Amino acid sequence: FSNRRDIFKVNMVKNQTSLDDEFEYFLRNVRCCNQLTNVLPLSETSFRQASCISVLYLPYDNRCMMLQRVHNCHDIIGYFNYFEIMYCFFHVHDKITELCVSFLCLAIAIIFLLLMSIVVDSYFLPVLKILSVRLRMNESVAGATLLVFGASCPNLVANMLPIRQGSAMFASTIADSVVTVLLCGGLICYMKPFKMDGFVVVRDLLFFWLAVELLRYLMFYNMHMSRTDSLILLSVYALYLVIILADLWLMRRSIRKLQNEITAMEKQSITEERNRKLRSKIMALKNLLQNDHISIRHSTLQPRDPDLQQPLGIHLALSTLNQAKAESVDYNATRTILHSKSNSKNSRLWSDFLESLNPIDATNWRLAGRCERIYIMLKCPMRLLVTILVPVVDYELYKHGWSKLLNCTQIVTNPFFVITAVHMKVQNRYSSWYTDTNVRYSKWSLCLTVPLAIIAFFHTRTDLPPPYHFLFIVLTTSSSLVIIVICTSEIDVLLLIVGIVCNMSEHFVNITFGCIGNALVNLLASYSMTIQGYEKMAFTAVFASPFFNTVVTMGIVFLHNKKVLEPGSASWLNGEHGDNCYIFISITIVTTLWWLLILNFNTRRSAAIFSWSIFLVFLLYAAAVEWDLVHEMGKDEYYPPI
Repeated sequence: FSNRRDIFKVNMVKNQTSLDDEFEYFLRNVRCCNQLTNVLPLSETSFRQASCISVLYLPYDNRCMMLQRVHNCHDIIGYFNYFEIMYCFFHVHDKITELCVSFLCLAIAIIFLLLMSIVVDSYFLPVLKILSVRLRMNESVAGATLLVFGASCPNLVANMLPIRQGSAMFASTIADSVVTVLLCGGLICYMKPFKMDGFVVVRDLLFFWLAVELLRYLMFYNMHMSRTDSLILLSVYALYLVIILADLWLMRRSIRKLQNEITAMEKQSITEERNRKLRSKIMALKNLLQNDHISIRHSTLQPRDPDLQQPLGIHLALSTLNQAKAESVDYNATRTILHSKSNSKNSRLWSDFLESLNPIDATNWRLAGRCERIYIMLKCPMRLLVTILVPVVDYELYKHGWSKLLNCTQIVTNPFFVITAVHMKVQNRYSSWYTDTNVRYSKWSLCLTVPLAIIAFFHTRTDLPPPYHFLFIVLTTSSSLVIIVICTSEIDVLLLIVGIVCNMSEHFVNITFGCIGNALVNLLASYSMTIQGYEKMAFTAVFASPFFNTVVTMGIVFLHNKKVLEPGSASWLNGEHGDNCYIFISITIVTTLWWLLILNFNTRRSAAIFSWSIFLVFLLYAAAVEWDLVHEMGKDEYYPPI
């Protein structure tokens, strides 16, 4: 079996035969045309080397059996075997039914998207802000490290899965970068006008450009990757971290120096020259202090007029456009606001537990319209599931989200869920249409977590989070990342199925639907952070995230993937659309730098529309290449005559 249908086109050109003849020859070779039961069985090696994508081109009657026996079909799927559901459970035997089931797959992908949006907005981002405050980061450093790692972690895991080992990873990574810069960057510019830190944006943009050129040079220098090449890529990110941390240190050193100079100048005699210099230094100090640290701000939007029938999206865009920076949260006050020494340790224990499990916010429900209430109800089951498993740690909430009974149960359930989910993915065994549940390792976590939960229950209060509530961040972060990775990988497989069913090539699906699916985490994070007033952090991640994927993700994946060490691997790493993606990312970087300089690093909605226009051109050109309307930007493969 071939990984691409294009091999049949190549054979057709070389042998001057029709595409149908090539398929017939292909089917005869695998002994699965019509009399499958009357021929000798295929060897185990054939099933081990076969590609699951190619099975989807076989006759419908033979797909169920082949999907169950081809090893690759178990490697490329996630926690659910969608191929077996389609062709063995639903017994798809015609194109119409296949299209209907593919739309069902699309609906499932939307469900995973909603689940991921809940986790990102309500669990992951609050933890990210708390870590940024605790580590004394500013917005640019937090965006270039914590936010980038959280948003890129699913892509790193996805590229290490068996489904990606022989795929065009260079084309996919560069296409991901095009989507992130144009789509996410355009969204931030459209939602909120602000003044960027010019040197930070240019630094990240140039580092990203360097990473793209370096990766392409290393890949095509010897037409394959090596261990040394991977280490070179990783060292570039290490250099980047040194530079951004040194920049933060130098800025704070300048702040201390200006403060000392202002203190000394205030003791001098009052003159016109002294006042002019003092005002200049105070203004410089004020500008530096704005970027010195990050504070936790109230993210709750002002309520709308319920009588005004205005769509939620328009309201959010207009409100963020007009409102000033939200006030900072006094997180010490939100921690102790409900505490009273006269209360018992278990006051309102069960009512607090039930209120924490309630998936519907009463205020949002009252202010929501009909469509929004339907949307809230659709998210209720997923929000309830996440609430049971993942603890909330949010300094904006009363008691920082502490719920004594719920959090004590999560000490037990959260590690059990995380270990089980990771073990199931690593084990990758299927006896039916879903992966086998294995609690071989996770059951031993109960020996540690159950005593800890009992101790926490007798030690803590209901009206005050314990001093060690900060440690729940470990549980929240690990479980959030696991859920995000699960959702991203499932969406990736579902979109691939939909694309193949719609007669799209695997390469086209990867650089369009696949890349948009991979960018959803960035898109959700950019939207939420901009809404909450952290637009500088979000915009920093727009360039830092593609840079991370280009050097760190590719560096780790190339160390892990032995196939890239083979001579000539650069050809399939680049893929059919690799040169197209490289040209468009170069256009994206140059035009982004161009409008940043023209607008003096101020965001405008016109810049957003311009970015989205380039993204639309990228999609149109990829579609034109897919439909053979234009030639791809690359060299044709040369096949010597037989």
